[in-house]
Amino acid sequence: MAQILAYNVSEPTRVTDGAAIPIPLTPAGVGIAQFNLVIPSVPNFVELKAVVGIRGDLNTGSVLFRIFRDGQVISYSREGFESADSEQFYLVPIQMVDPNVTPGAHSYTLSVENLTAGTTATVIGPIVFSGLAVSP
Repeated sequence: MAQILAYNVSEPTRVTDGAAIPIPLTPAGVGIAQFNLVIPSVPNFVELKAVVGIRGDLNTGSVLFRIFRDGQVISYSREGFESADSEQFYLVPIQMVDPNVTPGAHSYTLSVENLTAGTTATVIGPIVFSGLAVSP
């Protein structure tokens, strides 16, 4: 039976329009949520989940979400957006597993960047990012 080793969450805002973070054009990115986990032992799996609300402001493009552990990218995912009235708002789910993380304190960060020149988008919330470490 799996045993919970650690859990933490970052919830900068739990509601739509709780934030107004402009998404910078790549290669710049902006960290939107961060937490620390202390991992006591291996083997383990760290399940990372996030939900981020964004709004397309100008034209059609895409954004890139990155997850970092201790400053190193461990996952990324891409989401398209439009600025048309009916397709302007998005709630983006992100999920991944980080297996066999070395014991010790680790920092997890979620960032976002705009991949498309000539477009703009904004993180508007909610922003929720969590990590659950378990031993199998």
